[in-house]
Amino acid sequence: MRTRPFLIVVTLILGLGLTLALLAGLDAARAAPAATNRFVTVSGSGSACTQAAPCDLRTALSLAANGDTIYVAGGVYTGTGGAVITVTKSITLYGGWDGAASGPVVRDPALHPTTLDGERARRVVYISGNITPTLDGLIITRGNATGLTTCFFANAGGCGGGIFVSGAHPIITHNVITDNVAAVLTTTGDFGRGGGMFLRDATQAVVHHNLVISNTASTVKSGLGGGMFLCGDGGGLQVSFNQVLSNAATTVNASGEGGGIYGGPDGALIEGNVIMGNRTNSAGMGRGAGLCHMYGSTHYLGNLVQGNTGSLAVTLYHSRARFEGNRVVDNATTTGIGLESAAGTGPVLVNNVVARSGSKAVSAYGFSASQILTATLIHNTLVGAGSGYGVYGSYATLYLTNTIVASTTWGIYNYTPASVALQADHTLFFHTPNQAGSGVVSTNEISGDPRFVDPAGGDFHIGAGSAALDVGATTVITTDMDGDPRPIGPAPDIGADERRLQVYLPLVFRGY
Repeated sequence: MRTRPFLIVVTLILGLGLTLALLAGLDAARAAPAATNRFVTVSGSGSACTQAAPCDLRTALSLAANGDTIYVAGGVYTGTGGAVITVTKSITLYGGWDGAASGPVVRDPALHPTTLDGERARRVVYISGNITPTLDGLIITRGNATGLTTCFFANAGGCGGGIFVSGAHPIITHNVITDNVAAVLTTTGDFGRGGGMFLRDATQAVVHHNLVISNTASTVKSGLGGGMFLCGDGGGLQVSFNQVLSNAATTVNASGEGGGIYGGPDGALIEGNVIMGNRTNSAGMGRGAGLCHMYGSTHYLGNLVQGNTGSLAVTLYHSRARFEGNRVVDNATTTGIGLESAAGTGPVLVNNVVARSGSKAVSAYGFSASQILTATLIHNTLVGAGSGYGVYGSYATLYLTNTIVASTTWGIYNYTPASVALQADHTLFFHTPNQAGSGVVSTNEISGDPRFVDPAGGDFHIGAGSAALDVGATTVITTDMDGDPRPIGPAPDIGADERRLQVYLPLVFRGY
């Protein structure tokens, strides 16, 4: 039994500990400086960067402490040295301020465009260190990173013409990143990397709702990642809902990979982006005109890859990616999605639509009979233009379930039947004369019209009376390409789409 004196002593000790903790918290609160708003105009000359007396951009960056916000008025800002701005603190940089000397702070980046201009002489933005800055509402343009090769690659000609990030966790949102180049000379190396953006070890970074347009990795030799180059540790990195348009890996007839986005680090999410009109090189050749994924386990979710030019619209090379709910349609390529790897487990493709993007909707290449690529494809819709292959395999073990193959000459073709078999279950073939070639183990085949809603317009949802309805095998996949639940009905639908139930009620039941 505890005595009363003992309980009193315990109570006093606990109370003293709580008091000391509260005092420590108060001291920390007193020590933490309040965040400051600072204001910048092109002609600003103030020393404290107040709204009434704004300063220039260089002064604001030098005064800013962690947590500060810098409002930058409309205008064109240039710099000296290696970058227009260098960010080494967790600050927020807002473009589009109206420049008013008093009153509420008003931002409108469309009405008051704030341009950071590299003048084709330097990189535009350099971000480094364990920091979390925010860039919002800026136009980042005419950057040139030629000779800026401190990006961990021995053969780099330049990295990150528009934005360079190393080891930081920035929030980059609602910006226009345009007309930047990673390398324009070859004297310092071969490859330009990341015309618009270069991110390495950018864990927890957010690249969201930006327009990345008309950037180039190299104008003279090999280039990787015209729009973006991603590498290193990608844990928690999100590249989402950007428009990645009309970028080029290289503008000459040299090796070009990743016209839109190159890379794919472990733990990254690339979601909901429109990747359109990009190219690999001037000859229309090269891997990954839209997306080129190299190694890593990135999750690609709900992206549109359309109208890109190169050998392959999407390349998954030595990839452990999950490629899910994407649309790869109408690309000027020979292959829609290309899987390439030596021995080992490859990517998983789920709920994708691949249509009219060359003679092969999906190709899979291992390196040899002793180096077999393995990949899993579940609930994909593969559509040709009346010829070619739905799936073409060479030294590859593919497990295909609930696939639609339409409008091709060959449905599933195995180039190396003596070495390895392709295994397909519950495949729906339509307008495909040669459904499964030798070396293909095909079970539960189905023939019939999938009744796509509007294939000419790129809508490959299935319509009423589709032969794909309720005839698929049960799998671990519980949603379709739109996030609708799967199955709706007694069994899953075949292909990327699970047709919704349409219930029409009399007006009296609709609440009108």
